[in-house]
Amino acid sequence: LILHYLPFPSLVILVQLLASIFLVYGGNFFGVMAIDEMKWEFLKPYLVYTVAFSTGVYTNMMCLNQSNVETVIVARACSPLIVSFLDPIFLGRELPSRRSIAALSVIVVGAFGYASTDDVFKTQGLSAYFWPTLYLGIITFEMVYGKKIVNGVKFKTLSGPVQYTN
Repeated sequence: LILHYLPFPSLVILVQLLASIFLVYGGNFFGVMAIDEMKWEFLKPYLVYTVAFSTGVYTNMMCLNQSNVETVIVARACSPLIVSFLDPIFLGRELPSRRSIAALSVIVVGAFGYASTDDVFKTQGLSAYFWPTLYLGIITFEMVYGKKIVNGVKFKTLSGPVQYTN
């Protein structure tokens, strides 16, 4: 909705990130919440995540700006299938069971069904899904890498991941 009235995705993202920063540091200033001190050992892994997070939000905004909400929802819905195969590779987790794969595959079938009836896809072809595909790739990386650093970086407070991400 905001992109309809303010068609500047980067500005919308900037306001969202600044609001998060002000809430975390404002909460600390007023004694409502504790925050972690800034340390290079925490900052280094979060730099990659922050770039991925910001790029993911930006590509989401570009999808919404050039496509429709349904297309973004379908792209996002496909992410668990990809993540379920990347988690074992990068996090040492188990592969999904056959039953889980079957359930996740239904999402993919639904996505193909959506694409086959999408008017924008019919008129523009694959180029209509450039931003949604880029968004899917970035959020998939962000999800897997985010789990890796949340498990690896030990903060003293619960606000640490929010503080370092934003």
